[in-house]
Amino acid sequence: MENLFNPENKFFTALSKFFDMCILSIIWILTVLAFVGPACTAIYYAMVKNIRRSRDYTIRTYFHAFKANFKPAAILGIIHIVIGGAIVYCYQFSLKLNPEHYIGGIYRWAVLVLGLIFLMTTVYVYPVLSRFDMKPFAVIRMSIYMAIRHIPTTLVGVIGLIVCYYFALFATFNPLTLILPSLYTFVLSFPMEGVLRKYMPKKEEVDENEQEAWYYE
Repeated sequence: MENLFNPENKFFTALSKFFDMCILSIIWILTVLAFVGPACTAIYYAMVKNIRRSRDYTIRTYFHAFKANFKPAAILGIIHIVIGGAIVYCYQFSLKLNPEHYIGGIYRWAVLVLGLIFLMTTVYVYPVLSRFDMKPFAVIRMSIYMAIRHIPTTLVGVIGLIVCYYFALFATFNPLTLILPSLYTFVLSFPMEGVLRKYMPKKEEVDENEQEAWYYE
């Protein structure tokens, strides 16, 4: 009976994690409207460090990553908005073309392929930036390489993005919608951490002052 009301038992721990995920989603929604890149980088960093590794506090962890990666993340966010907007515009334009004409068909398929590559790269960009100190275009190159090399993780990420996009645009709003950003990041973090670890130096080869120990847990 004592364990039932113990704040450290599995039920209360899970409830605390769920509450933290709700907080994380709300902060992300409030900040992503103005700062796409920094917000997406911060939510992944906070998800792994705070929710999964139980290090530090949710809000403090989020804004630490938000500030630490602000410049490269902001640049990547702008690049994403521009490219994403261009792909959407091109697709809408392709719908006006005659589908029976081969040029219109080729154009539409080309846009769809570019859109798929865009989504595949998006899955990796912000997790990579949250873990490695790299320039924006180096992050993009590495993300493209990972997207092609690690197809199962890529599929998880792309399907998750499509589901989140559907709920954001078409589903009737309910309180559970608020947790979608955190839920997507939480699910993605499991295969993603396995991928990121492959590109990290071995723990014994890194100075503890230069590399946070929780990355290796």
